[in-house]
Amino acid sequence: MSTQPIHVTVIGGYLGAGKTTLVNHVLRSSDERIAVIVNDFGEISIDEDLIVAAESDKLTLANGCICCTLADGFAVALNTVRSAEVLPERLLIEASGVADPAQIAAYGHTPGLRLDAVVVLADAEQVRRQASDRWVADTVRMQLAAADLLVVNKVDLLGDAAAADALCDWLAGLAGQAALVRSSRAAVPIDVLFGPRLRDDAAEPPQSSPAAAVAATPVTAEEVFESQTVELDTPVPMPVVEALLADLPDGVARLKGLVPLSDSSGQVAIYVVQAVGVRTSIDRQPAESHESTRRWAISVIAHKGTLPPDWLRSRLKTATQ
Repeated sequence: MSTQPIHVTVIGGYLGAGKTTLVNHVLRSSDERIAVIVNDFGEISIDEDLIVAAESDKLTLANGCICCTLADGFAVALNTVRSAEVLPERLLIEASGVADPAQIAAYGHTPGLRLDAVVVLADAEQVRRQASDRWVADTVRMQLAAADLLVVNKVDLLGDAAAADALCDWLAGLAGQAALVRSSRAAVPIDVLFGPRLRDDAAEPPQSSPAAAVAATPVTAEEVFESQTVELDTPVPMPVVEALLADLPDGVARLKGLVPLSDSSGQVAIYVVQAVGVRTSIDRQPAESHESTRRWAISVIAHKGTLPPDWLRSRLKTATQ
């Protein structure tokens, strides 16, 4: 049985923000085995061509993914996921349009699961009005405040870049220190949503860089990401990584790495290092889980122009010199 927890991503946002579109985009674009928990199949509208088979409470999807409903509650849905013949690598929990994503995220701390991030979508055309509406303002502002990654969706409907810039500045005041990305039709690059894919084998790395992969599927024509990756041949002192996570540039959307870290006594272990918004983690991995890995690296993805040249390597220089 796998000793690795299932990574949990909560997708929230008010009615009409694009949550369904994002879920379908993920199912089409990710190469992970994914399970999706939704309120109801009819509400989520999983694209029909993704469905292989349907039962009363579960859909079997392409690429080994599954989708189950909350008809009998979270406990039953989670048991469906945990009892899958092949365990998923990631669980998407799609919140209802009026739910508090922070409360749902608490399920990411239950046995066998590990919370990765809360992703909240905002409708670029409607969110200002919603956030001041007497009936829904509290709900909308609560959702925005829960975000680790805030997806400002439908920016193509605003008409110009200046309006999008002004909206993002305003949203930044409501979403705390969440990372903000812009999108049209919820087409957010997978590396931005989940972080760079960690390699568990000794195969040669792909020829295209993370930056090229992101640039090939930009969120919008105006919004392009850049990335930096540092490969490591020697262990990194734990304080170096802790300091890096505590001082990320404002434009960083994601950081992820599979890294050998050394403690004050010189003992070395393998850790997954991640950051999205203010959520950071340094998780020790079981010794057997990456024993064949030959490539240790950290990658950071940020809005273009927000990363100083060679920023990541300079922060790790004590480990790479």
